[in-house]
Amino acid sequence: MKTASRMLPAILVASLLITPAALAHHSFAMFDKSVEKVATGTVVRWAFNVPHSWLYMNIKNADGTETLWSFEGSAPPALLQRGITGSTFEPGNTVTISYCPLRDGRPGGGLGWARLANGNFVNPADGGCDGSVKAIEKWKQWMAAGYTSSADALKPK
Repeated sequence: MKTASRMLPAILVASLLITPAALAHHSFAMFDKSVEKVATGTVVRWAFNVPHSWLYMNIKNADGTETLWSFEGSAPPALLQRGITGSTFEPGNTVTISYCPLRDGRPGGGLGWARLANGNFVNPADGGCDGSVKAIEKWKQWMAAGYTSSADALKPK
């Protein structure tokens, strides 16, 4: 009992120091969740890593040049439960993704859903953007109408 009571202050201090770091790690404040966008590009790399996976894609600019974009997805344990593996996004494949852009304007964002080269939709989202079945169905309609931004799709006609 004496040992436990001596350890209690150290445990409390350690938990107070660790908790803010754990909470900060799970912030999605860097993503602008008020707008969702869609982009199509070529997979450069799929980093199937803990704590977050990253999808790197070359996306064409209006002038025909390409820019490397990076998109944060969920961790492998969550992705595996959704049928997404380390080989889901193969380099060289063309995929279409939804994302919430980075607030600072850099080329990247939080992944929502992805439409693979074979036409199947998957949800690699980690909370930075919506990858749900409901979001996929909504975007299927919006893409058929030519929209690539939720802001444009929601504008009054």
